[in-house]
This record gives sequence, C-alpha cells and structure tokens, in this order.
Amino acid sequence: MISSDPGKIQKPLLTEAVMFFSEQGISREMLYPEFEALLDGLVTAPDFADETVEAVFLQINHRLHVRAAVFFTLDFDMDGYVNRLWNLPLRNIAEKAGRGPDMGGGPIRLACLGFCANRNYLPHLWKPGQRGGKADLAWIKQAVTRNGLGILGEDEEAKAVLAADNLQVAAEDAWYGAASAPAEGVARETLLADMDKLRKAHAGEVAEYLRQIGELQARLRQQEQDYRQQLDMLKGEHAEHLTIAQGELLDIKRELAEQQRVNGLLRRELMKLQSRTPTNMG
Repeated sequence: MISSDPGKIQKPLLTEAVMFFSEQGISREMLYPEFEALLDGLVTAPDFADETVEAVFLQINHRLHVRAAVFFTLDFDMDGYVNRLWNLPLRNIAEKAGRGPDMGGGPIRLACLGFCANRNYLPHLWKPGQRGGKADLAWIKQAVTRNGLGILGEDEEAKAVLAADNLQVAAEDAWYGAASAPAEGVARETLLADMDKLRKAHAGEVAEYLRQIGELQARLRQQEQDYRQQLDMLKGEHAEHLTIAQGELLDIKRELAEQQRVNGLLRRELMKLQSRTPTNMG
C-alpha cells in the first residue's frame, strides 16, 4: 500500500521466518505461521525430539536481504513438541535489537547472547559462530538468497514505495531510528570481539579434544600390546601344559600295556596250574 502522504516513505513489508541449525549448517527453514503452529502444538518436529535446538528468527525484505535476526534456543520434548513453558517475544526483541553487521542490505538488527539489552532473555539466546567450515551468518545469507521459503520478489507496489534513491537511508531510519556512529562502532567492535573469543574458545576446545583423542589412542595401543603379550604368554603356557599332559598320557599307556602283559602271563600260569592239579590227585 502507498502512503497518502507523498513526503513519507513507508518501510517495506517484511517476511518473517525461522531457521534451525544443526552441526553442519541450517537443517530446516519455515515461515513464521508454520513456526506458530509448532509453538501451538498443532504440529511436531520428531527430528528435534528431546533436543535443545539453536534457531534464528529472521525478518527478510522483498529483495531477500535480512533486516533483523534473533538467535534463540528452543527445547523439544520426547515426542517432538515444543516445551510449553517456552515464551519469547521474538518480534519485540527484533524491533528493539541493536545494530549488527551488514549482510548485504545494510546493518541488520541483531539480538543474541552477549548482544541484547534485556538480560531476561539471555538464558534463551545463543551466539552465532562457525560450523561446517562457514560462519552462521553466511549460512543464513546463503539460505535466504536461495529462497527456499518462496519469498516474493519486487512487485509494482513495492517499487512504488521503495523507488526513491534514498532507499537505504529511509529503510534504516524507519527500522532503527536515530543512532550515533560511535555507538554503532562500539556495538560492532563488541560483536567482533565476542565472535573472536568464540573462535579462540572453539580452537582451544578442538585442541583439547585432539589431545584427549591422542591419549586415548595411545592407551588403546598399549592395551592392545599388553593383550598380545598376555595372549602369547598364555599360548606358551598352554603348549607346555599340553606337552606335559601328552607325556603323562604316554606313560600311562605304557604302564597299562605292561600291566596287560603281566596279567596275560599270570592267566597262562594259572591255567597251567589248573590243568596239572587233577593228574596229581589221581
């Protein structure tokens, strides 16, 4: 709709969406009405069952530029329903968020852990970093540009509203209000510093994990070596015992054969005695 006041430029309509992250990037995208259905329990997300998922609420203009981003977490129960206690005013947070980085269409409004004025929301926010070899903001920009959500492009009404040469200035004035350059610089530096800390912390965690993996591999190799030594020892002892047992068995067989021979001789002697006895008596 075009404003009745020719001296006033209206801000463009924004498409609201939610994107969910996995370890390798963005795993799912949905428009805000679909997200509301998820919050209301009308649909479930079985792939997120019993998980706390990192997500981002986005406001996107018709030129596929991100204008606001709120990085929040969402808890799901065992059946894939959203935790009933979850209640975060995403739109309100986006409207009051501070200026963030430029994602192609001017500085966005950004709210995340460590970059939000209202401390009550911090337990439900998270900091964007890197995953899958790419920054989270880059994942978002790529997904928005790909436009899997089917956001409509420019139309005649939007062109009439936004055709002025000062489009970017008007859009920023309408969404952000007056802000001093020093404040923006401080906010940006703070965000960059936080992201640098996250990268360093991540690098430290990776190094620690690699060290622990190395120790576990060394232990495993040592255990395998000990096992092989014990197995060789047991095989040697078994061979000795088998040799001794076979020798004893051979001795027993010999003794048995000798006993059988002696028994045979005794039987023959007995038979001779029995055969001579009647003759002597007669």
